Amino acid sequence: MGESLQELPVGWMALVVFSLTYLVSWGLLELVMGFAAKGQLRAFKGVSPGMLPPLGVVFGLFVAFVASQVWNDIDRARSAVNREASSLSTVVFLAASFPGEPELRLRDLTRRHIEEAVKYEWPMMARRSASLNVTPLPLAEELQLVLTLTPHSEGQVAAQREIVSALESAIDARRQRIIFSRSSVNWEKWAALLLQALCTLTTIAMVHSDNRGAAVAAMAIFATGVAVSIVLIASHDRPLSGGFSIRPDLLQQVMPEEAAGQREIDHTVLVHLTGLLRSARQVISDEQSHIDQAKTGKNLDSKNLIERFKGEYAEQTGHPFPNLDSTSAEGQMLQAEIDAMREVVDESQPVINDASRGFKGFLPAVFAYRVAERFNHKMSGLAYLKLTAPAELIRHVPNSPDAWEDEMIRSKFQSAGWKNGQSVEQEALLNGRGAYRVLIPEYYEASCLACHGGLKGTVDITGGKKEGRKLGDLGGAVSGAVYLK
Repeated sequence: MGESLQELPVGWMALVVFSLTYLVSWGLLELVMGFAAKGQLRAFKGVSPGMLPPLGVVFGLFVAFVASQVWNDIDRARSAVNREASSLSTVVFLAASFPGEPELRLRDLTRRHIEEAVKYEWPMMARRSASLNVTPLPLAEELQLVLTLTPHSEGQVAAQREIVSALESAIDARRQRIIFSRSSVNWEKWAALLLQALCTLTTIAMVHSDNRGAAVAAMAIFATGVAVSIVLIASHDRPLSGGFSIRPDLLQQVMPEEAAGQREIDHTVLVHLTGLLRSARQVISDEQSHIDQAKTGKNLDSKNLIERFKGEYAEQTGHPFPNLDSTSAEGQMLQAEIDAMREVVDESQPVINDASRGFKGFLPAVFAYRVAERFNHKMSGLAYLKLTAPAELIRHVPNSPDAWEDEMIRSKFQSAGWKNGQSVEQEALLNGRGAYRVLIPEYYEASCLACHGGLKGTVDITGGKKEGRKLGDLGGAVSGAVYLK
């Protein structure tokens, strides 16, 4: 069946199908009557009326055969949507088992998935262009989040297990509905159905070739049945598009309540800001030997490096670098950080490409605190970034921890029971104002020990004194904040 026909509203589809069916029937009638008038009447009357019942039965079987596929696809597609909605409802219900930030994140990610499914995936499924290659990022992030949670009771253990199971079920149900959105009756089945209808109509015309009135009545009745069958099948042929398609209403019913709190928004922004800074610093670390080569033309300009920063961000976080609205405060913050990185890299090009010396002094820590200083200047009063460390390890005085950072480092990061890599998020004062703050611990890697390891007190290549640290020791922290409104 033609794509353009199936995309029509049901009313217009019926008008086209009925018109074409009656037109073809009239053409067959005129053709048979014309041959009968030219001497073929005797031959036509030799066709037994007894052929009509089996022809009608065969046509009915073809209709049942084709319709069974359509009804089965609709039932399975509806079952997939119902299962997805039920699974997401379970996630929303059980999210309350992890009160605070985890609950907010789970609810927001569920909302994001439903919004993306309704806004983007349903129109794509209607066009049969939805792809299984596109990962549902909100559900993937939810699954990663749940797996990183540390349950503190038997109830939370059970809830975590059920949430993981529900998310896996939702992901599989989404996959099923996309598969069924591509389902349709193939052209071979349509051809067989239409050919059988033509054969039956032609036989009716032959049997009644001596009585035009009877032929018109019989063919009109059967043609109407053919048209009704075609409209019924064609209008339901695509389970997730067309006039009788399955709608995302059930998914929308389980959507968590509108509007994430400002704290949740601030959390998301800080995840982006600190994640990009950490990713960029990792790229600079990976390129350290290249930077310190005594040659020019290293192809480490800001355009190339920023693309690598975004790629590293995607690799570390498991999802693409966000493309936020530049008119929003969140989008402006992220753009300010990218601009700060571009300025720092551009200004450092003469040093990076200086062929007269090897060690350039353009280290990951130097890059990070320069970017943070520029970002803070651009976003003064809105947001804050900083590379800091325990007070005894500070080399660049402006990086010294403030009262809150110092307290978090000493009471949490340096405590024996603190989980390696776990961050701190709190509302606390920053420069005399309330702010939503995050502090992420950083640990020494092998590349850091050239300056910070070895014999304590000896001079490293930068001229500073080595701290005698070891691989995996706490070396610093990335601090970020968004001022409260």
